[in-house]
Amino acid sequence: MKIFGLGLSRTGTTTLNRVLNDLGFNTIHYPSSRKVLFSTNNDGANDIPVINYFEELDQKFPNSKFILTTRNKEKWLKSIVHYLGRKKDWKMSNWTIENRTKVYGSPFPDYEQCSKVYDNHEEKIRNYFKERPQDFLVLDICGGDNPKKLYEFLNVDHEPPES
Repeated sequence: MKIFGLGLSRTGTTTLNRVLNDLGFNTIHYPSSRKVLFSTNNDGANDIPVINYFEELDQKFPNSKFILTTRNKEKWLKSIVHYLGRKKDWKMSNWTIENRTKVYGSPFPDYEQCSKVYDNHEEKIRNYFKERPQDFLVLDICGGDNPKKLYEFLNVDHEPPES
């Protein structure tokens, strides 16, 4: 079984990856290439590279688990536009540019582009998995979803940290 996070950047993808790693899964946050993403040497991956290939990953790795991290749309929009905007002067790999462009339509999308992407992304993912609830979890880490929800989905016996 592999675990793939299908959340847009800034929806808790880093936290999801850290929790999965803490549970003993060797998942990768933002895989650096297609080869790494499709490798059998890890337990999965998350962030936007996964979004671009999730249907292919679903076929290649049957019985995988898919987690859509989500977040309040308005809070996400403020966060993502600022986050991407401050990276305009950074040197990015072709892989990063390619993945951002596939997801957002541009490596540095504006507010309107991001708003449309958010809606379309959520709808596409939810529709794809609507007949497979055993393979799909929606998790709002930023909104306070209990980690137990993730543990139960993965059938992991783990006590959540005290709040």
